[in-house]
Amino acid sequence: MGAVHTTHSGAGADGRDAAPNSGAQAGSAGHDQGSEDHDQGAGGVDESLPAAEARRLREEVAQLRKAVESRPVIDQARGVLMASWHCGPETAWRILVDTSQHTNTKVREIAALLTRATHDRPLPDWLRRAVSAAYVRVTRAARENGLSAR
Repeated sequence: MGAVHTTHSGAGADGRDAAPNSGAQAGSAGHDQGSEDHDQGAGGVDESLPAAEARRLREEVAQLRKAVESRPVIDQARGVLMASWHCGPETAWRILVDTSQHTNTKVREIAALLTRATHDRPLPDWLRRAVSAAYVRVTRAARENGLSAR
C-alpha cells in the first residue's frame, strides 16, 4: 500500500487551486469568470459561505486528511495488538481507544509507539501498563455484555 499524499501544487495566479484533477480548476469549460454563484477562493471553499462555516469546513478537511494519513499506522498497531493479545480487530481497536482515553494521548500517537516497538524500539513502561490495563477493561466489558473479546 503506497503513501497517501494530501498536498497539492498550490494556487495559480488568480488564487484558484492549480492542482490537476481539482474540482475547481480555473478556466474550466462553461465557467463564467464573473459568476458569483459558486465562486471559490484559494482555499477551495465557496466564498458565499459565512466565514465561520468556511473555517469549520477547512478544519474538518484538515482533520480528515490527518485521519487518512494516520490510518495505516493505526491498522498496523491493531495488528500488533491482535498478535500480542490473540484478539480480534474490534477488540484491538477498543484497546487502542481505551488506552487513548485513559492516558490522554491521541490514538495515532499510541499506534506509532506500538508499531515502533516492533522495530527494536522499547515500548515505554507507561504505555505497556496502559495497554495491559486497557486489555483487562475491554475484555471484562465484553464478557459482562455477553460479547466475545476475540
